[in-house]
Amino acid sequence: QDGLLQGVFDTNRFVWNQTLGRWRDLWSNEGLSYDYKEANKELTDWRSRFGWLAEQPSVPQQQVIRDLYKSIAAFFDKSNPACRPRFKKAKDGYSTARWTKTGFRVSGSGFGINKDDSLQLATSKGRIDIRVVWSRPLPNEPTSVTIYRNKSGLWYVSFVVEVELPQTPSNLTGASTGLDVGLKTFATTEDPATDIDNPRYARQAAKALARSQRNSASKVKGSKNHKKAKKQLSKISAKITNQRRDFHHKAARDLVNAYDSIGIEDLKVKNMSRKGKGRCKSGLNRSISDAGWSQFRAVLIWQATKTGKQVVVLPAKNTTQKCSSCAVIAKPRIELS
Repeated sequence: QDGLLQGVFDTNRFVWNQTLGRWRDLWSNEGLSYDYKEANKELTDWRSRFGWLAEQPSVPQQQVIRDLYKSIAAFFDKSNPACRPRFKKAKDGYSTARWTKTGFRVSGSGFGINKDDSLQLATSKGRIDIRVVWSRPLPNEPTSVTIYRNKSGLWYVSFVVEVELPQTPSNLTGASTGLDVGLKTFATTEDPATDIDNPRYARQAAKALARSQRNSASKVKGSKNHKKAKKQLSKISAKITNQRRDFHHKAARDLVNAYDSIGIEDLKVKNMSRKGKGRCKSGLNRSISDAGWSQFRAVLIWQATKTGKQVVVLPAKNTTQKCSSCAVIAKPRIELS
């Protein structure tokens, strides 16, 4: 199964790189657009010319093109532009694929209710049964499934399902608050009792992370020991990521349980953590990345949506300098100290 899925990943990487290369060449050299429909037609041509590409299922390859054009659209988004799409390298661990309804099914109950329910995926050798450790049953029949392997060698599968949202909010408290995210205190509310401390998971693992990085750097690149060291480094990074995500969900749930309406600043985190001169700036960037404000905001909005409550995203301009009572802006400007 590992080998069969690796074949899907490799062809996905080929389709991504070829499509991105065509788009960049036409746009840079000739000023021509290369849209999604044209890319899909070219995929059909590639599959007719390359037998090894046609052996693999077409659905994941079509989804790769869809993802690429989402990245291109995000790159041209003037309000919050993303980075330019980059070519994928095999050594970077590009190991992900997505199937829609025609390329997969959940056996047994169809919803992962039973422990022996498996995931059936289309590959070059037909459909294969993959044993899944179900974290929870699916609320509805899934419309697509994404399977991926991270750099530490762990496999994950995620489903897209339609969820019925409540018509009326549940567990109303009648309270509302503004939310200020920070570094010393992760989230400050109107009531100090509901303030959330910053766990700083990356700082806690800094020594182990540095030790693992030194161990990896001392090995000969490309050797088996170097691959082992890189895998160990990836495991530490993956643990930090999982801890941070778990913390965000729990913190968001606590806030949603305590308040019916939450106002949060529309922070441009990317601009706040831009590269600057000096060690002070680099330390601040690490702390901002460790807090994960953007991910927390997305999780908070989702947790509120599930319970029918409200998160209001407010303009961040002058929120630190303007008095909440009389709206006068402080002069001279209030510094962080």
